[in-house]
Amino acid sequence: MVFRFVQYGNTEYPKEITPELIELAGHLDKDRIEDVPKYSLHTEYSYGKRNLSSDLVRQFPALCDANKDGVPQLWKTTEWAEQFAGFVIKLTESHAAPSVVEIHPPFNDYCDIDQFLDRYRVFEQIIHKTYPDTEIVVENRAGAVYRGGRFIVGKGKEIALLCSRIQETGADLGVVLDFPQLVTAEHLKTDCFDADKYLAAIDTIVPYQNVVKGIHIWGKKQAENGRWVAHCGTLDTYFPNKVDRDIFIEGIRKVCSDGRARLFVPEVNSGEEDLKAVVSAVIE
Repeated sequence: MVFRFVQYGNTEYPKEITPELIELAGHLDKDRIEDVPKYSLHTEYSYGKRNLSSDLVRQFPALCDANKDGVPQLWKTTEWAEQFAGFVIKLTESHAAPSVVEIHPPFNDYCDIDQFLDRYRVFEQIIHKTYPDTEIVVENRAGAVYRGGRFIVGKGKEIALLCSRIQETGADLGVVLDFPQLVTAEHLKTDCFDADKYLAAIDTIVPYQNVVKGIHIWGKKQAENGRWVAHCGTLDTYFPNKVDRDIFIEGIRKVCSDGRARLFVPEVNSGEEDLKAVVSAVIE
């Protein structure tokens, strides 16, 4: 496996790894970003409500209007896509061009995959007119406080369908595959892991390795009240059974075994030791 490592937050990688990019938050409630030479802009992912009142976002009324109970409705219309491109450019214009712009899928109560790709093309044309060398990728998603629909790209078959449509339409778009969110979307529980179902989901994606441009990886751990806390702990706290953990990692290797260099984003919020453990488990 070959990776282009992305710095996530301020937590350091193992000393033998030098990150190529820094991930910067570009959510809809942001009005400025840090000034760094090479970065990946992580745009709005619509997990929860946003305060859409900054002077920046108010310049783009379609972005402010497209929400349900405060949760942004991504890719709501063609106008939304146009204004989203404007927002990204305005947020980054006084800095180096983003090396990567990471976007996220819409909900299925107002948009399907073909509508998303139609609207995406409008966004991509505007972005690449200003930033011709910027790579654009979309992350699979599962879980939000949104009510009325779910993300259109979550399960293995939905990721595969998106990849297929990207190939068929020639869209200039890659996929960043978040493996824990795939587990969630497939309704898999790690304390009684259905390895066959997980590997079947992976097998639907493997034929589209060329579209998968990166991965997100992180762990979970249980709080004292028994609730699972995302982006904390390691893969060992996420998978109580080491055999299941190894099968999970096998799925990553199946997707990333073709020698292509992919973005690697370790989304670990619980400290340096946990991040190093997650990274080492995958790349060892």
